[in-house]
Parts: sequence; structure tokens; C-alpha cells
Amino acid sequence: MTLRKEQAVGIVPPLMTPLLDNETLDEAGLVNLIHYNLDNGVHGIFTLGTSGEGVMVSRKIWKRVNEIVLKEVGDRVPVYCGAIDCGTSRVIENIKELEQLGAKTVYATPHFYMNNSCQQEIVRQYEIIARETNLEIMVYGHTTATGVDIGTDTIVEIAKLDKVVAFKDTRPEWGTHLLNLIALEKSGVSVFGGGEEVFVASLLLGSHGNISGLTNIFPKLFVDIYNATQQSDIPKAYELQKHLLEIKKQVGGPTWLTGMKYIAKKMKLFASEKTSSPIEPLSSEDRKRLDALVERVLTV
Repeated sequence: MTLRKEQAVGIVPPLMTPLLDNETLDEAGLVNLIHYNLDNGVHGIFTLGTSGEGVMVSRKIWKRVNEIVLKEVGDRVPVYCGAIDCGTSRVIENIKELEQLGAKTVYATPHFYMNNSCQQEIVRQYEIIARETNLEIMVYGHTTATGVDIGTDTIVEIAKLDKVVAFKDTRPEWGTHLLNLIALEKSGVSVFGGGEEVFVASLLLGSHGNISGLTNIFPKLFVDIYNATQQSDIPKAYELQKHLLEIKKQVGGPTWLTGMKYIAKKMKLFASEKTSSPIEPLSSEDRKRLDALVERVLTV
């Protein structure tokens, strides 16, 4: 599906990458997860981000995940394929490989690990990517994960590039996110919030959608919240947001990803809760807490 800027909207799960106990890909589990989310009305699919362990899995798994997702989704919804890497040339190589696999839209963070000395480096990276590749681009800002903050003036400059169709703004503080929403209001670039905490507020103040890890397990809840905001049913959206935050309290913390995979296993989507080494495994207390959550929320 070739994406235009006005089509980059809605609830987009950043798919987990299911692994077997030997850290090989659980292909059946991935197919299960894809169709579980599509059947619950999501508006797009996002591969190999933070929840998908994109910078941790092997190159073989990285390629196979994208192959499977592109095949299974087809033209049903847009697919945003992860091209994250620590340098511009590597990102370009990733994008060219994704193009060969049939991808239409990709995303990448700014470069990281090597010190990012100024905002102009970030602009330059996306200018080079846009010039050297053919696919549509989502800019992915995730300061906590990369240590690199995309400033408001910077994303406004990047948004002028014709191939840039969307911006995922994942940040722990609300103030800059709001400034970004205002600054990009007339840019034609879709803005997605990342994270659950300010989901409703972000949508009501102008974002076009949300890309949050818990969507993997609770896609219908996210879609219901999105629909409530689009229908201006603020009381319903507020109540559902509170419910989502209660779930987040139970799943969050250092074992958040293993916890989501554990729930997926309980739901018979995955064969294992395995994450890439050395991600923290669950304790017996974690399992008890998540078992109670599954009993309370998913069996209603």
C-alpha cells in the first residue's frame, strides 16, 4: 500500500517479535499476532521498534519479520517497516533491503551512539535518506531510547521533505509534544503519539494516531479510545484512558516487554515469553500479578 500523508492515521501496534526459547523466530506466533490486531480494527502495523526488539534481534530475524508482515498484511492497512540503525549509511542499506521486500513506508530514528552534536545533523540525516532512497518516511523520535531529542524547529524543517509522511513523537514529557503538535498542524505530516499516558489528550489536541506497545495485547481498547475521540465522546474516552492506565501499572516496569509476551502466551498467541538476551525475565511475583490481570481483564 502506497501511503499518502492523509492516510497515516489511527491505531498502529508496534508489533512484538515472538521468539522461541532458543531465540529463533516464532513465525506462527507472529502470524497470530498480526491477525489478532487486524481483526480488532487497527489502522496500521509497525515492525521492529522498541516492542519488536528491532535493534536486538539477528539480521535474519529482522528480515524474516518484515517479509512475513508485508505478506500477511498486504494492502489491508499501511505497514511501517523499521529501518532503525546507528548511522545514516546503515539506515539507507536497511531501507534499500526493505524496498526489495516490498515495503512502501519505513521509519528511522536519528543516528545514535556517536555523539549527536547539533540539530542540523538530524536534519542532514533525513535529507540524505530522502535523497538516496525511494520509500516514504516516518521520522521516529524516541529520546529515552536513543539519547537524541528532535527539537521542534528541527522536525518542522524535516517535515518539508516530500517523502516524509509522518512523525512518531515518543517522549516522557507533555510540553514539547504539544509544541510539536502546534508546529506541525499545517505541515501535512501526520503526528503519532507514542506511549499510553497522554494518549487521549494528544488525540484531542491534534495528533493523528497512537503507536504504543500495549496495543499488541489490547488493540480493541486502543481502537475504542481512538473512535471515542473522533466522535468527540470525551467522557467515554476519559473512562477508557483511566482503564488503560490501570493496565499499564500492572504491565509496566523493567519486565514490561517480557510481561506483554507472557500475556500473549497466556492468550495462546505465542509459544513462549522469550525476549532477546539479556532482557529481564519475569519473577514468580510478576507472573502472579499478570495472571490476575489476565483473569480480570481478558476473560470478561
